[in-house]
Amino acid sequence: MSTLGKMGHFALLACMLAIAGCAAPVRGLFPPKPGEKTETVYVVDHGWHTGLVLKSDTLPPSAQPGWSGFQGSKYLEVGWGDDGFYRARKITLGITLKALFWRNPAVLHVVAMDKPPQAYFPYSGIVRVNVSEQGYRRLCDYLTSSYGADEGGHRVDLGAGIYGESRFYRATGHYYFPNTCNVWTAHALRAAGAPISPACSITAGGVFSQAEHFGVLIRKP
Repeated sequence: MSTLGKMGHFALLACMLAIAGCAAPVRGLFPPKPGEKTETVYVVDHGWHTGLVLKSDTLPPSAQPGWSGFQGSKYLEVGWGDDGFYRARKITLGITLKALFWRNPAVLHVVAMDKPPQAYFPYSGIVRVNVSEQGYRRLCDYLTSSYGADEGGHRVDLGAGIYGESRFYRATGHYYFPNTCNVWTAHALRAAGAPISPACSITAGGVFSQAEHFGVLIRKP
């Protein structure tokens, strides 16, 4: 690694330590009280991108994507990201630079899974997080609010996703640096009350390193 690269690495690490140290759990939401019923959320680190995996039968109708192909699946993975980058058939320098320096439309990528995430994603990092019922409802509300809608208020299905039984949907918000896919993941966990700082979650590593402290590590990425 070059000297400049090392300096950037240490600067990012210092930022993460400083801000993550200030991220406290939301009282009354996280952690769940002893004996309280909980719901499970999985944080999945794919290397550059993170997503959330939830049990399909725990999602309220408002947070369900609605596509018939998802019916009967045991789990759903949901991720948010840049439309052009996420849906590109081939990643080019131009697409990458646009994702970094422009304000771009966002999409949600939803994947139907019949296996638990540790089996479906054998090479991805995974942390299991147990959240309170109220925290889970708030997280589901955040997911619901992330779906974009057309003028008639209907969700916009953008077609097949990039792996497995998956679909893209128009999302709310815009992708731009530093408002990355990983920051979206952090906001979802924060909605559940978890002690995570979105400001230190620009990278997948930023999300994962924080999630390890309040969740149960299943596998390193």
